[in-house]
Amino acid sequence: MRWIIASVVLLFAALIGSNIGWRFVFAPVLAWMLLKWMIASLRVLYTDTKYGGGESLAVSPNERTVFWCEECGTEVQLVVRGTQRAPSHCGQRMNERTELLDEA
Repeated sequence: MRWIIASVVLLFAALIGSNIGWRFVFAPVLAWMLLKWMIASLRVLYTDTKYGGGESLAVSPNERTVFWCEECGTEVQLVVRGTQRAPSHCGQRMNERTELLDEA
């Protein structure tokens, strides 16, 4: 059944391409491929930001957590932990450093 549908679609595309122009055949195919690529890219961004906790966890006031990049030396202080993963910078994961603060 799939072969019949595919052959009818190809025959229809060949008729349109030879009579009207091939741009009317390739434009919808290109648009469909771009749409699939954009949806896949956005889906990856959505699933990458999800975390299992459900709520953000506040950082303890007795500690200071800093993420730093080995490549360029950038440091980012953590205020609220939204996920257990370290952020990325310069194409690689940043290193986590936790310091205990004096309670005085």
